[in-house]
Amino acid sequence: MYPLPVAEHVHVIQRALADARSGRLRPAIGALERLVQKRGAPAEAHHFLGMLLAQAGRAEPAIFHLERACLMSPGRAQFESNFGNVLLGIGREEEAIAHYRSAIAADGAYAPARTGLSGALLNCGRLAEAEEEARRAVELAPESAEAAANLASALITTGRAGAAVELLRAAIARLGPGVQLNTLLAAAMNYDGSSTPEAILDAHRTLGRLHAAAARGFTDGLPPLKRLDREPGRLRVGYLSADFRDHPVAMFIEPALASDDSVEVFCYDCTARRDSWSDRLRAGGAVWRDGGGKADAELAAMVREDGIDVLVELSGHSLGHRQTALAARMAPLQVSYLGYPATTGNPSIDARLVDGRSDPPGSEAFCTERLIRIELCAWCFGAPAHAPEPGPSPAASAGVVTFGSFNNLAKTTPAVLDAWAALLGRVPRSRLILKNAAFADARTRERVRLDMAARGIAPERLDLLAPTRDPAGHLAAYAHVDIGLDPFPYAGTTTTCEALWMGVPVVTLAGRMHAGRVGVSLLGAIGLDELVAPDVERYVELAAALAADPARLAGFRAGLRERLRRSTLMDAAHFRSRLHSAYVALARERAGGAA
Repeated sequence: MYPLPVAEHVHVIQRALADARSGRLRPAIGALERLVQKRGAPAEAHHFLGMLLAQAGRAEPAIFHLERACLMSPGRAQFESNFGNVLLGIGREEEAIAHYRSAIAADGAYAPARTGLSGALLNCGRLAEAEEEARRAVELAPESAEAAANLASALITTGRAGAAVELLRAAIARLGPGVQLNTLLAAAMNYDGSSTPEAILDAHRTLGRLHAAAARGFTDGLPPLKRLDREPGRLRVGYLSADFRDHPVAMFIEPALASDDSVEVFCYDCTARRDSWSDRLRAGGAVWRDGGGKADAELAAMVREDGIDVLVELSGHSLGHRQTALAARMAPLQVSYLGYPATTGNPSIDARLVDGRSDPPGSEAFCTERLIRIELCAWCFGAPAHAPEPGPSPAASAGVVTFGSFNNLAKTTPAVLDAWAALLGRVPRSRLILKNAAFADARTRERVRLDMAARGIAPERLDLLAPTRDPAGHLAAYAHVDIGLDPFPYAGTTTTCEALWMGVPVVTLAGRMHAGRVGVSLLGAIGLDELVAPDVERYVELAAALAADPARLAGFRAGLRERLRRSTLMDAAHFRSRLHSAYVALARERAGGAA
């Protein structure tokens, strides 16, 4: 077969790329597949074919052609960087890092490679390196939203949400609003104690408008929306999540996934990497649909065709969310629950499920959704498998009290460190154990040690622990903790329940908004309102008083697990009944024409 002239190569590639930009991915791929079969086809043909195959979800052939392009034309920064992007997208971070570094070696000023490298390093938990590369990317390409987003993510993950908010506001002012940056801004504000409730609401309203605008492009092409009957009978309730896996959302939603006489459950699974938890949930009897990899219009059409009455989204604006599809209105009633600590701002989300402690009267002022309170608690905790029995309080044998927090470092803001340093100063010889994923990074551990040293806390009073892969080993680490410390203004959920299950009392601070009041709800559900502080000063006093009372600590150690078992927090049947009753009441109200 004779090779095509070079000019014809260029024409075929340009036409294919134009087709892809217009949404005609299949003919674009076909044209490039025919081109690469011809003798003399250029490296560019393999490169762009690989990129389009990756876009179509065909990872293995994409990798073949991208590798071929890099071999045919070594030292091309664009080829190496895009190969890294595809590898990163399928979870092969270490290989992606190698290709990004090859791109940088070829052209140190090629900003996309720096941006991609920072993202891969973030995924690997190499946080200090990720921050450095993201800063270089922002310097090289101040117009890149992705570079700014990666730098902000590094700051949030390492407990500097306030700095991330400033960075993101500046980037949005420079580049204009966009879903990526505005989503990160809203998320960062949940962690940042200096962000007011009014500002957080405004940030989420802006985000809701962005998703609504994006949805307008495909809303008209969707199947008709189901109409609710005045007597709906057995409701079809759908749960939409990217976290049907080993994740707190899966742990807390499991009791809700069983159908009964009033509700038939569907699950729309957008999980990227499934695991044994995914298999466990899928065995529970719900109807499962795969939503991962589907475009927003496809997902919306699937939910409408299933005739869902109430769609409950479990992500908010966290990773894997489908807020644009939700903005297109997939079900006559759309509800937000569990996976996000604030309003969605999405005008197509009708309600949020909360309770009276997490969102007391007046909280409506900071939400775009109607608040539906599931009393007495909006969470249902299941006993962790393979949890060891609580041992004696470690203070009894060690002679010193040990405080602990196993929350994400993102929640450990400067104000939290101030409070914990004050507490350690109040309780002589006491120690602090912090355990989270960020401490797999040695430089991040050193930064936190220096931050605490600046507050007068010697390094030897701190234990900074990386995560434990074994769930039983993770829970066993509570054997070394006497008193749990809830962070603020973004409190723990799973961490609080696990600590209590292991006999560790948790002191929490009652915040103004939902993110800072989950601990209030959890402790209230087991009758421990006495561990809820109204302000930082009282928070320190409560923890210090508990440290001075070994008999009380011993009592908690011996009795907390049974207290949980007998509480509303672990009554799965009652919780599911209340939840389903709320769905039925909402549907009847909407069908009757109420607002």
